[in-house]
Amino acid sequence: MTEAKKQNSGNAGQTPEPDGEKKGEQLQLRLEITKDKLAAYLTLITLNKSAKAPLEKIRATMAEKDIVYGIQQDVLDELATKPVFNERILIAQGKAPKPGKDGWIEYAFDSGKPAKVAPGQRIGEIHPAVDGEEGTDVFGVPCEVDDVIAATVPVLVNVDYSPQESKVLVATIDGYLHIEPDSIKVQPFFSMEKVSDQYEASVVITPRLEVDDFGPDDLRKYLQDSGIVFGVLDDVIEWAFKEDKFEQPLLVARGQPPVNDTNGELKFYFATEIRPKFDDDGNVNFKELNLIQNVRKGDKLAEVTEPVPGKEGKTIYGETVSPVQGKKPELPMGENTSRSPDNPDVLVADMDGTVKKVGESVSVDQVFAVKGDIDYSVGNIDFVGAVVINGDVKSGFRVKASGDVEVNGIVEDAVIESEGNVLLKMGFIGHGEGKISAKGNVSAKYCVNQHILCQGDVNIGEYFMHSNVFAGGKLVVTEKKGLIVGGEYCALKGIEANIIGNENFVHTTVIAGVDREIGRKIKEIRTSLWKNAEHIKEINKILNKYSRRRLVKKPLPPDRLELIETLSKIRDKKQEIATALGTELKNLESADNICEDASIKAYNVVYPGVAVTLCNRHVGVDDPLKSVVFRYGENGVVMESLNEEEEKEGKEEQS
Repeated sequence: MTEAKKQNSGNAGQTPEPDGEKKGEQLQLRLEITKDKLAAYLTLITLNKSAKAPLEKIRATMAEKDIVYGIQQDVLDELATKPVFNERILIAQGKAPKPGKDGWIEYAFDSGKPAKVAPGQRIGEIHPAVDGEEGTDVFGVPCEVDDVIAATVPVLVNVDYSPQESKVLVATIDGYLHIEPDSIKVQPFFSMEKVSDQYEASVVITPRLEVDDFGPDDLRKYLQDSGIVFGVLDDVIEWAFKEDKFEQPLLVARGQPPVNDTNGELKFYFATEIRPKFDDDGNVNFKELNLIQNVRKGDKLAEVTEPVPGKEGKTIYGETVSPVQGKKPELPMGENTSRSPDNPDVLVADMDGTVKKVGESVSVDQVFAVKGDIDYSVGNIDFVGAVVINGDVKSGFRVKASGDVEVNGIVEDAVIESEGNVLLKMGFIGHGEGKISAKGNVSAKYCVNQHILCQGDVNIGEYFMHSNVFAGGKLVVTEKKGLIVGGEYCALKGIEANIIGNENFVHTTVIAGVDREIGRKIKEIRTSLWKNAEHIKEINKILNKYSRRRLVKKPLPPDRLELIETLSKIRDKKQEIATALGTELKNLESADNICEDASIKAYNVVYPGVAVTLCNRHVGVDDPLKSVVFRYGENGVVMESLNEEEEKEGKEEQS
């Protein structure tokens, strides 16, 4: 029978049907089906009280209407012997569906306010969803029930499932319970805010609901349970609770850092830093210049001392930390030097000559003198020792020496290589083809359109113009005009000049505190680290999403499990890359490559067009700045007045 037919047969008050062929008996059947199709009623309508119930007709009518379920056979049997007329009689009764029940969480606490709980304390019970039962209507058709919804477990923080009862939620720590629509969390009474180098610990105290909920002794126990057993600041803890110092970092433990041994000293008995004096005209005062220092065989050159012992320290975890052992410097033995026969910690000269310090060693060299110019009459020079040239060094020639080089005239587009110091009484000028390379210091009256590369200091008497310079020490142009303009000037330990740039805003680059190439490499690594960290952050977002689904015990399809495994491997690889890049960056930013104490000083003025770089941090000059010093700070390049700097230095000397 079609559904439409069933609907029609279910309409109450249908037209009575005649009983048999004898219409004169006036017996009618009325078959009614309720709207929910769970019950069928029969009414026998007649005026003749002695009529018999037409059972066959009743059964045929019910069969015609497809009523097959819940037929009340006893009622039909009774109608055969005791017919009932003009009354509604239930002749079929279906089975009503039994609705299910959604899952829910029964809490042991009022969800509207926080409550104090202890570890293992019952917080709530998860009641699973109960499925309903299908019913059957009088047509034998199943009556479906609505699907039930499983209990939704919010995000759990310091709350877990009871090991004894898997459907029971319990607290895992002491604290205040907060029941929110999207989370069930226990806020700890105390949270560790900071542990610095195992010598300091800070704690944030949660505001108390009741005064007797917890106190100083509970905080001490928390610290002890966290392994902090040394340097606990009891007076600070008592004061914090007395003054209600809650919801703020509070230093509660301070260890005792070790006092490291003091390294032994290396003392020199000759001038290791050469900075010549200049007169008012920018000329070198050679009466006070000690560039070439003569020594005699057996002269005392250097001496090393033993380290001074330090003191043990102790961490807040009670661990004893030994001081870093002091180092005894190596005796800087170079060519033509040796240990004194009277004291092995003393270095002496093995011959007469000039003493120099190159890198970490001290040597004694002989001197080679040239009376005139370095030109075609002399040719190139390659000498093991010091070289003194009384004339000029002409363009295209080369002077190479393992010792110091001194030139009384002008150096043109020539090349000078020295493993010691280079001193030019006049200047260094040309068309950009000249180059001075030295492991020591370089000094000259002026330098124009040339290149200087040295491991020590660069001292220029009057001006630098359109040159390219790198110094491992300082670059100083402070006598007379003291000008630096045009080109690029890099000095690891700092730059000092009277004027940097000029009124025409000629582009001039000054760099201090970092080598140029190392600075570029540091920038590239920092960019790579940032991009790598962003990738890891995005991967963690996805993994955390699926972790929450697992927490509420929702099964994941196989393709999602495979995705989680793949993303985890990618994250591990990127974390390895981050570690390697971090190590490389740390090595590049070591004290050997970065000099944070370096500064750039302009005693008179710095003009616009000057680009300043300190420790790989950059700043431009937009307006003329008078008497300023650029320093490296936590937030980048910091500019100060030189007058303020002098005041600071004066206060430090007084203290």
